[in-house]
Amino acid sequence: MAGINKVLYLAAHGGFDGQAVALGGGAAVFNLLVRQWTGRAPFLLEQVTPAILGEAAPAARDLTRFSESEYARFCRAFSQAATRRVLQEDPTSTAVLVNDVSEGPDFERLAAAGFRIATIYHVDVVAYIARIYLRGAVAPWSLTRLWRALETAGLSKAVPGILKLIFSQQAASVRFSRHLIVPSSGMKLTLRRCYPPLDPARVRVLPWGCPPADCSREDAHREALNIRAELGVPADACIVLALSRISPEKGQDLLLRALLDWERRGLPSRPIWVFICGEAAFMQGAAFEKKLHAMAGRLRKIRVLFPGYVTGARKVGFLSLAGVYVFPSRHESYGLTLMEAMAAGLPSLSLEHDGSRESLPDGCGVMIRKDDPRGVVKALSMELEALINDRERRVKMGRSAALSARLQPFSAAADTLARLLLCENA
Repeated sequence: MAGINKVLYLAAHGGFDGQAVALGGGAAVFNLLVRQWTGRAPFLLEQVTPAILGEAAPAARDLTRFSESEYARFCRAFSQAATRRVLQEDPTSTAVLVNDVSEGPDFERLAAAGFRIATIYHVDVVAYIARIYLRGAVAPWSLTRLWRALETAGLSKAVPGILKLIFSQQAASVRFSRHLIVPSSGMKLTLRRCYPPLDPARVRVLPWGCPPADCSREDAHREALNIRAELGVPADACIVLALSRISPEKGQDLLLRALLDWERRGLPSRPIWVFICGEAAFMQGAAFEKKLHAMAGRLRKIRVLFPGYVTGARKVGFLSLAGVYVFPSRHESYGLTLMEAMAAGLPSLSLEHDGSRESLPDGCGVMIRKDDPRGVVKALSMELEALINDRERRVKMGRSAALSARLQPFSAAADTLARLLLCENA
């Protein structure tokens, strides 16, 4: 048998590289892998993206503005089209890499046809529902157990379409994928608890590491100067940066509550400028963005600006300008922007989640534990103030962070995944 010489990479959020739309970490990883593998991978790479839908293909911005029902329809259409495309190939020479679970193909049908499937988990959507929508009141493994009970009782048809899609697709991906690629040990543990028969050897922990810089150090410095002049940032201001799409799980409201708490305890002695970079995206983004602007308007001295979605040299410019990076997400499986901040030499202040536990080593920043006796907001407020007031500590952490990021290049993760896709017995 000749073995695998072709990989079909299925990505419902793929094919939009270069467009200034906040599609999330999964799309970012897709773009990075495609760039890394194009012309260098030991296999022929074919991208299967929404373009396969022809005239019905959504634009990138459509994806971020769909309602739940519209998104469910898109998922089903893409799944059917992607499945048909894969079935045109020879399973003895073609591997399938799935980038999005809920939007993925018919896993059972492809496995029955003999295809080797590897599925990347950028987010465990069941765990996301448990943490964000249910506020942690129900564990994700309780939800998957409930779903199995509903299926056994023949009651799953009564579940809303988007939830049925999420639970059924995730279960199918676990059952029929040869490999499940997860970016953190915490996600692997959650999947194993949600799906007890799952062989742990099939779940590969592959932290993505640090993406390559979008521009040179000189260009970053020049862009930082441009941003400072454009926005009128005082020379003596300490600049705090948060960088992600505007959405409840990203926790920008927690950062603003922490800033309000700081002002209640006493106004900062020096100018504090906070840049919350990102664009409202997906179902709850627009309403959440309005809430953030209202909260920022209550601050008396700390200046908060919303520069919108930033990418390329402008993103690197903001990273170069900042003195502290804040990663306030309630739920993260990894954190590419955290790695980018570390590479820029920034000390980071993060909430505790799978992403920060995997990506933020001791000495590179401060992690706010879930069980901090001060409470998350108070702890975030006090630790941010302490970090801003201790320049020597910031510099030391920033140097450690930059070194840690350099030792974890994204290219190494891409090479590991390429080898896994080609390994017959893995």
